[in-house]
Amino acid sequence: MATRQHADASPEIQRDFHTALSDAVARNEAKPAHLAYLEDRMRVNSGRPQLYGTQMFDDGNGFRPHPIENPEQLDDRRAAVGLEPFETYEAQMRRLYEGGI
Repeated sequence: MATRQHADASPEIQRDFHTALSDAVARNEAKPAHLAYLEDRMRVNSGRPQLYGTQMFDDGNGFRPHPIENPEQLDDRRAAVGLEPFETYEAQMRRLYEGGI
């Protein structure tokens, strides 16, 4: 799945995979969390705010998430797809980014 999710240079491949993954999630054959990562990646690549806060970057002033739509509801959306609270995820990503894990 990661190969298709990371096909940033081919948005049409990501769209096709998004459709297939959405169908698989609806049939309980794939995890909603995987679809959340892909949804965020596609949104960020198209200049839209992400929904689940899965996409981070270094803007030269530090490591942070790309803009998030309705951040006050972020942890509710994350929980609905089986993701940990954003604070936990962000701390883990920072440790990874800084080489601490």
